[in-house]
Amino acid sequence: MSESITLRLPPETAKKLREIAKKEGKDRSTLIRELLENGIKEKNVEQAIELYRAGQVTGWRAAQLAGISLWNFYKILADKEVLIQYSERDLEEDLKS
Repeated sequence: MSESITLRLPPETAKKLREIAKKEGKDRSTLIRELLENGIKEKNVEQAIELYRAGQVTGWRAAQLAGISLWNFYKILADKEVLIQYSERDLEEDLKS
């Protein structure tokens, strides 16, 4: 079930939303929903990277938290120039999963 949310936007942001929605042939609600969903996915990846950097989770667990494959997670780490850390302990934990 959907939940209705009301928010206030600066006029310039509202204008840009109208322009993009018109260009893509979508209503504003659909566009805002897509942007929020994409933003949430990106935020999940960012949080997973921070947990991984801090050594609090393995690459496998971080990928699960981000909702992406391990391969994609490692690709994102490489793109962001984050050092990939993988120990024997990480391997043992991944094999248990």
